[in-house]
Amino acid sequence: MTNTNTSLITFGISHFCEKARWALDWHDIDYNEISWPPGLHQILSKRCGAKRATLPIVRDGEKVVQGSDAIIDWADAQSKNPSRQLTKEGSREIEERADSIIGWHVRRLAYAEIIPRFPQYAKPGLFQNASRTHRFLGDMMWPVTRRLIMQAYGVTDTAAAESRSILEVELDWRDEKLGDGRPYLAGDSFRRADVAVASLLAPFARPPEMPVYYEMSLTDDLKADCIRWQSRPIMRWVRNQYKSNRLVGWLELDPLHCFVPLANIWGRGLESTGGAKAARS
Repeated sequence: MTNTNTSLITFGISHFCEKARWALDWHDIDYNEISWPPGLHQILSKRCGAKRATLPIVRDGEKVVQGSDAIIDWADAQSKNPSRQLTKEGSREIEERADSIIGWHVRRLAYAEIIPRFPQYAKPGLFQNASRTHRFLGDMMWPVTRRLIMQAYGVTDTAAAESRSILEVELDWRDEKLGDGRPYLAGDSFRRADVAVASLLAPFARPPEMPVYYEMSLTDDLKADCIRWQSRPIMRWVRNQYKSNRLVGWLELDPLHCFVPLANIWGRGLESTGGAKAARS
């Protein structure tokens, strides 16, 4: 564990938590990562002083910062290097669109495909790196948590098709925007817009630097989505952003041959906290 008073509290597999994690790593901020299971996080977040029952959360001593957008703001404020500021003109608007469309519908599509019929696929990723005690309590709460997830995301018989269609339109728009060959989405340097879009599409782009997305167990339809979308310009852009601006050299894998059951590696992280910076979930 890193010797620091700063903690990043996450769901193991959350793309919004990866967005916050990326911002901390970009600014080289030392932190310990703690993973909470869904359901139990509602109780634990209130105990730590958060205003809402959502993750990610950064705790820095007595200070509590909640939400990936606020965590990027906080990380920028900690930085002593102006050239690495993520918040620049035009970047926040792109981030907000990515959060509301990509972030929401990537999650809804995954939940709609997995939670009703294959809940055993969801638990390993959502519980990944949680402590033994938290995992036990999360297990006990899981039947109720599963129903609440379905209610919160409007998981009906048509939800997967609806979110898939919305994502297709958004991916078309993103592909068109990249048609001029731009390396970044807002301006001439890496910004929070790039962090947002890359991290929120990572579950389908499956960059080698995020092995957790290779280790997920997926339904046949989600596998087909990954394969159908992997050659899109925006997905190539995501993988390039990870290669250029994230951690390099984690895995050398083919995105089309990566459907390894996550259950095989569940519990591989540090039991006490869910790992420090090295535990990339």
